[in-house]
Amino acid sequence: MNHMFFAERGAGLPSSQEIFLSQVELDAHPYFPVPGEDLTRLQESLAAVGLLALPRVRSGEGGRWQVVTGWKRLMAAARLGWEKIPALVLSPETPQAQLLLLYLHDNAFSRAFNPLEQARLAARLLAHWDREILVAKALPLMGLPSAPVYLDRLLAVAGLEAAWQELVAREHLALTAAARVAAWESGDRRAAFPFLADLPWSRSKQEEFLSAVEILARRQGVEAADILVEEELQDILQDAGLNPQERAETVRSRLNERVSPRFCAAKQAFRAGLDRLGLRRHPRLRLKEPPAFEGPDFELTLKFKDTSELRELLQELSRLAQLPEFETLVDI
Repeated sequence: MNHMFFAERGAGLPSSQEIFLSQVELDAHPYFPVPGEDLTRLQESLAAVGLLALPRVRSGEGGRWQVVTGWKRLMAAARLGWEKIPALVLSPETPQAQLLLLYLHDNAFSRAFNPLEQARLAARLLAHWDREILVAKALPLMGLPSAPVYLDRLLAVAGLEAAWQELVAREHLALTAAARVAAWESGDRRAAFPFLADLPWSRSKQEEFLSAVEILARRQGVEAADILVEEELQDILQDAGLNPQERAETVRSRLNERVSPRFCAAKQAFRAGLDRLGLRRHPRLRLKEPPAFEGPDFELTLKFKDTSELRELLQELSRLAQLPEFETLVDI
């Protein structure tokens, strides 16, 4: 295995020549370009000023050209109806390691790699360089911190099924959540897919959802899929009367209630108490519970514009503090 992160020079320098676009393998890019990217602006640029940077290709089977760098430029030129384009032609003997590095460096400073590209590149590069080299040299070029945990996440995602990888490529599924799902059994992943594909979770909510399912599965001694296929969660997932955001929040609420029933019960009781006292939506007073209801201290916030309003608010607080409902509220 090569321990140096640079392109080998033994294959010689590329030569410049015109190639026919009809002979370029535009449907079989080996380095995973961004799927479905809009090339309109690039086409407009090519039409206005021509090609500013030459793509790199190498000869493949049957006299056709394999794209190494500049796939978008070649696609845009083809859509403009160009028949030929100048390109840098690499030797057929150019090592795969060098081709990967050319692609990585060509794109590193011109655009952001999507997470799936990062994952696939990491897996390909690992065949040629040690983990330590990839962490130190390749991850920063992909726009990621030089930390082993990021490489581990990328490699986990690279092994996921295509449907999951599509979610990652669209950045609908966070890299951390995707790596976590990759550690699940395939049946558990199948059961989780509609929840993560169809519901609009933020990154933190995706992590919370997965964590809750794992906790419940461990408690009950069952698989994650057994939790996810339960009738209650399936009914919420398929409830046409709720929009996707409402379905996501309802699933989250039900799982949290099961993971932390005492905490959720206390939270609901506190909110009900605030409603009874008229404090939940009070414009000038706000009473906040201790974090997770585990500390002794409540937090009270007052807003006032002058001393007269302050006196009124203090009088109102004095009145509320005498009520049995207030004592019940702070004893939760």
